Amino acid sequence: MAEELSSGGITVNAVAPGYIEDTEFFGDAMAPARLDRLRGETLTGTVGTPADVAEAVAYLASEAASFTTREVLHVNGGALLQRRRRS
Repeated sequence: MAEELSSGGITVNAVAPGYIEDTEFFGDAMAPARLDRLRGETLTGTVGTPADVAEAVAYLASEAASFTTREVLHVNGGALLQRRRRS
């Protein structure tokens, strides 16, 4: 899609969030042990918030990201790196 739309000055990106607290995605089904594990998988030792994802989306929609296209922005506190490191 990025290739198809680039001639029109349109950038195409995606946001891939990790565990985001205070959303309806997991509802009340999150066991405390799983939350601790997810928090421990991040490099920051925290879980994300809806504001973290919103800031990433705001950046990608801004003029500051005009040269950013065909990217996936991982908003996960480094959890993806943790999984690779443990492999």
